[in-house]
Amino acid sequence: MKQVRVLYVDDDPSFAELVARFLTSEGVAFDVVTTTDAAAGMDCLDGERFDCVVSDYQMPERDGLEFCADVREVYPDLPFILFTSKGSEEIASEAISKGVTDYLQKKTGASQYSILANRILNAVDQHRASEALKRSEEKFSKLVTNSSDVIGVVNENARFKYISPACKHALGYEQEELIDECAFDYMPPDDRKNAMEAFFEAIENPEMEPKIHFRFEHPDGGWTAVEARGKNLFDDDFIDGFVVNARDITELKQREQELQQQNEQLKNMRQVLSHDLRSPVSVASGFMDLYRETNDESYLDKVDNALDRMNVLLDQMLTLADNDTKIDETEQISLKEIVRSAWEMAGTEEAELRVEDSREFEADPVRFQQVVENLLRNAIQHGDGDVTVTVGTTDSGIYFEDTGPGIDPEDRERVFESGYTTSADGTGFGLNIVKQIVLGHGWEIDISESEAGGARFEITGVTFRP
Repeated sequence: MKQVRVLYVDDDPSFAELVARFLTSEGVAFDVVTTTDAAAGMDCLDGERFDCVVSDYQMPERDGLEFCADVREVYPDLPFILFTSKGSEEIASEAISKGVTDYLQKKTGASQYSILANRILNAVDQHRASEALKRSEEKFSKLVTNSSDVIGVVNENARFKYISPACKHALGYEQEELIDECAFDYMPPDDRKNAMEAFFEAIENPEMEPKIHFRFEHPDGGWTAVEARGKNLFDDDFIDGFVVNARDITELKQREQELQQQNEQLKNMRQVLSHDLRSPVSVASGFMDLYRETNDESYLDKVDNALDRMNVLLDQMLTLADNDTKIDETEQISLKEIVRSAWEMAGTEEAELRVEDSREFEADPVRFQQVVENLLRNAIQHGDGDVTVTVGTTDSGIYFEDTGPGIDPEDRERVFESGYTTSADGTGFGLNIVKQIVLGHGWEIDISESEAGGARFEITGVTFRP
């Protein structure tokens, strides 16, 4: 690759020198010129040729976005990267609207300079390709000025008349593979329907500029998530077609999904913590009242046990929030001991517990006690307190069954959903926690009907100690 000349503007000359040194050590022919303010930067641009401008945001007199606006008035297509320690969605949004090519937040460590170098090279590569396309294909000059990653022109039947070389990187195809192909043939049925409606509506109404999201079949059999903007230019003598500017948003979609899942998980964890802490709080409060009435210090031991349980739950649930349902540390535990301990937290005087048999198996004792407590509370809550809960084992698992009203077959899958409850006093998170922890152990859980007509929860996949 030929030399890349970079203008770096930062009001901290020491940091500017550091950036220049790192860039020139990246193994690419970088030629970096540094200045300390926007005015000096414009003077450099007026007197010399540069392939890319990199600027800080917070600078005296004119900040990075104001500097970008000045640059855009004279050099509308020159790559401009905002490299700043002040990061926020508001600044990023404003930066894009002001014409910034890319936005990178300063961080500690040498790796940030490698990332910056890659961003510069990508921006310069795209800029040079755009300029080359302008020179070699005049008929597409209007497209290249405002190009996205992929530029395509299709006829009235949505067949490609032209597609830019970026299709190889973004979609996985060479240009010649897509010419004369119908774009809709590469979309799944649901996406194809929406895309066709938008396309033919824009054919009939040239003033429309639809923006759609769809999946495009990749040669390896997967799907590329694409965002595309369309423009009817059949009346343009140079274009004579429907112009599509498209970009690969697969990583963006994945990131959005991850953030949505994380936000949902954090929301649920907050409610889950409240749910699981309710029992030990009630136990501690109840035994404290008994102690005040009787001065029997044995009740204080019960209070201590409940408080210890609360601390353990807090630690473990915060760990669960970080690691999802993954179970890292297990040990041999006794079913009877865990069930008895859970009954102290969840049991009531009206309800009865029966442990048919007890076997040892490998599990996280704290997490598994959460499972037991939640299953016991579920039985007691839906049985109005006056219920018998029986716990025992099968050849491959553990069952919990009760004499309550049972669970309708149509609701048996839904009860595991976060927030789903049929009780006015319920939170809808207890059974969701149960399923998460069960799956985290590598087990399965199913619901059926007990012999008494109540609910039967059966955990399978448990390996018992011989």
